[in-house]
Amino acid sequence: MKNLFYLLLALLILSSCNENSEETVPDFTRSDSISMGAGYANDIYYSLKNGIVSNASRSGWDIAFSTDPMSSTIIINEGYGLKLYAYPNGNLDAWNNIDTTGLSQWPTLFNADTSWMFGAFDRNSLGHPDYGWGVYNDLSHDVTGDSLFIIKLSDGSYKKLLIEKRAAMTNTFHFKYGDLNAAGESQEIVCSNYISKNFIYFSIVSGNIMDNEPKTDEWDLVFTKYHDESIPYIVTGILSNINIETAEVRGIDTDLADPESAVFTSSISEIGSDWKTFDMGSFSYIIENDLCYFVKTPEEEMYKIIFTATDGSASGKIVFKIEKLSSN
Repeated sequence: MKNLFYLLLALLILSSCNENSEETVPDFTRSDSISMGAGYANDIYYSLKNGIVSNASRSGWDIAFSTDPMSSTIIINEGYGLKLYAYPNGNLDAWNNIDTTGLSQWPTLFNADTSWMFGAFDRNSLGHPDYGWGVYNDLSHDVTGDSLFIIKLSDGSYKKLLIEKRAAMTNTFHFKYGDLNAAGESQEIVCSNYISKNFIYFSIVSGNIMDNEPKTDEWDLVFTKYHDESIPYIVTGILSNINIETAEVRGIDTDLADPESAVFTSSISEIGSDWKTFDMGSFSYIIENDLCYFVKTPEEEMYKIIFTATDGSASGKIVFKIEKLSSN
C-alpha cells in the first residue's frame, strides 16, 4: 500500500513538471529560407507562424495608395529604381507647360523607412492640413492636390503626375499622369475595394491596378528592396508590417538574448539590412553571429529570429532560424 502511495506521488510530481515545462519550452524552433530571385526581383511576404504567404514581382507597379480611410499616403516603387521629384517651376497651371531644366539638381523624394504611413508623395508635408501632395478640406474631409510631380520610371523615361484628390466619402484617389508634353489621362482607384490590405498598387506603364499585397492580418514581414535613409541608398532587407513591434539585440550570445531587456520599436526597418555585411575579400556576405531580433505580433505572440546565411543577388536566398517564445 505504501509503495502504491509513493508511485502515485511520483506520477503527480512528474505530471506537474511536465505542465510547467510546457509553459516554458518554445512552441517551435525551425529553420526556414526564402528566395527573392536573381537580383532580388521579388517581394516575399512572410508570416512567422505560417511561412511564406505570397511572392510578388517588384517590376509590376510604380506607385501605391494607402487603403486606410484615415490616410492620404502614396508611396513609390523605389526598390525598382523609380525616382520622384516635386515640380519646382510652377503650380497646377503649369501642367501643359512642364519645364524640366535643371531636373538633375532637384531633390529626390523617397518613402520613409520608419513608417508605412509616410510615402514619397508626403515628403513635403508641412503638417496638418498640408499633406505634401495636397491640402485637407475641413468641410468635405477630402485632400485636394496642390502639387505637380515628375516621376522617373525604371526604363529611364519621365512622366508628369498630379494627385487631384482623395475623396473621403468613397475612399477614392483621383489622379492624372502622362508624358511631359501630353495632355495626360485621368485614373481613379477605389481603395475601399481593397480595405483588407495596406496598399493597392498601380502601373503607370501599363495603366493597370495591381493587387500585389496579401491581407494585412496574413503577414508579419516583407523581404524587399527599399531606400535606407541613414546611408542613403537602396538596400535589400526586411520591413515589418503595420502594428508589428521589433527589437534588435547585438553583442550577446543569441541563446542568452532576452526579450524582457530588449527595446522594442514600431519602426518598420528595425530588422532592415544590417544583419549582413559584404566582404570584398571573399566577395560574399558575412552574417553576424551575435545578433538576433525579437518580433512581437498584434496578437502578442513573441518570436526570435536569427539570420544564418544569404546567397546575395545570385538567387536572393536568405536563410534564418525562428523560435516562438510565447503566445496568447
